[in-house]
Amino acid sequence: MRRRIPRTRRGFSLVSMMVAMILLTVGLLSLAGANAQTVTLQTVAQNRTNAIAIARSYAEQLRTRDPWRVQSEPVTRLSADGVPQVNGPYRRSVVVRDVRRNLLQLDIVVDYPRSAQPVRLTTALFRGNGLSGAL
Repeated sequence: MRRRIPRTRRGFSLVSMMVAMILLTVGLLSLAGANAQTVTLQTVAQNRTNAIAIARSYAEQLRTRDPWRVQSEPVTRLSADGVPQVNGPYRRSVVVRDVRRNLLQLDIVVDYPRSAQPVRLTTALFRGNGLSGAL
């Protein structure tokens, strides 16, 4: 003889199991999408950090040069370390403007992979009294 199980103790139905599986699937897909987005944003942030380091390093190199001989430079392709490379992913250019007779404005622009906008570093370079360039 079969015992009758009360309705409150029968367990899960097939429909409730299907709904649970669908909710679990949606949740796991959302986590996977968030993880992929995190990796992408982390890569962009690393590229931007490298571009900033390239710009700052080159600004320091420009400051060590004779200020009377500093001039604008065309686009140079670079590796992530700032070393010139034919097919490098980073592109650096320098625009030099005379603000006054003894003051230059240096604009260093570094474009990096997957960038919405390039990194722009602007600095000033003082030329001193002008005697160093009078040869």
